[in-house]
Amino acid sequence: MNILAWNEAVDAVYRAAAEPLRWPEALHQVAILFDAMGATLLHRHDDGRIGVIVSPTLSALNEEYGRRWQHLDVRAERVLSAIASGRRDVQADHTVCTATEVATLPIYQDFLIPNGIGWSVGVSVSPTPEIAVALSLLRSLGKPTVTDAEQEHVPAFSRHIERALSLSIRLMDAEAENLSLAGALDRLDCGVFILDADQRILTSNARAGALLGRGLMALDGRLTARSAQTRRALQDRLVARFTGQEQGRALPGTLVLENGEHSLLLQIMPLPAVPGPSSLQTASTIVLVVETGHGRPFDPAVVRDVFQLTLGEARLAALIGAGVSPGKAAETLGISENTVRTVLKRVFEKMGVSRQNELAALLGKLFMLRQG
Repeated sequence: MNILAWNEAVDAVYRAAAEPLRWPEALHQVAILFDAMGATLLHRHDDGRIGVIVSPTLSALNEEYGRRWQHLDVRAERVLSAIASGRRDVQADHTVCTATEVATLPIYQDFLIPNGIGWSVGVSVSPTPEIAVALSLLRSLGKPTVTDAEQEHVPAFSRHIERALSLSIRLMDAEAENLSLAGALDRLDCGVFILDADQRILTSNARAGALLGRGLMALDGRLTARSAQTRRALQDRLVARFTGQEQGRALPGTLVLENGEHSLLLQIMPLPAVPGPSSLQTASTIVLVVETGHGRPFDPAVVRDVFQLTLGEARLAALIGAGVSPGKAAETLGISENTVRTVLKRVFEKMGVSRQNELAALLGKLFMLRQG
């Protein structure tokens, strides 16, 4: 993997984090990185809303796809089902469709191939607990299928997309994507700190300010954790961010800090450029802070990172741990109850539990929720 191309794509993704209208440009850079014709992001909300963002090369095709092919795409359904089954977070269509099917299925013969599209690969990410996102990379006809080695890089890069989308989607949901970043902060449903290269707090929203003294604090103007036990972990993440130690690598997972009865979930990301007042021109990093609590769903991305699960496994674990029945979980995830039972066995083994109530207790402890 070309490290220069990787870092250029990462920079484009984080520019789009604070300016959602830049996502098509960012997807173009991601497509270049993976030698693809184009890239798409499909995001589905818990309330049923669906949105699609595509790289500029796919704009016309996306309109045709939405009009005629979206509900006939057997290939996409199988890829999403395979990801939901939890064995791997990344799936290529050549692993779910046979050569005979490629030669006969209308989605290939009447849409993809006539438009110069060969193979694709997809990966699922979870920017917020309420939203599922799938990144798809489409290769031109005549290029080889995505190799196993290349597939290993896709989920690593997708963590950057997941982190950036955690801000972008909140901005879009708050209808704040056309405002300056500073003007949009107070519309968000989480705490936001913007730091300079010396880790000093340049600005924050009201929710973030309320968290100071409750798990986090400002020491000489710098953001830090109140607990000495977690202060070093936060410091290490910020130092890695500022010194560029994460270049060419996947990001570390969400940082979990204790905060009394609940936990604080911190996501740290670079901020390449911030439109707005001169006071923000030295901004370098943005820290999103979500406070867990009753009524909030368990975050699958956090469950994935803490227990080394696939995202498919983590989504199921989050649902079961929240008291959702296996049948309802199967319906929510679009998989069979038999698949739920199979995945749940793997989840129990990886998490070191044997019952659903033990799983619930373990997640309750992670998110600092009192049981009963």
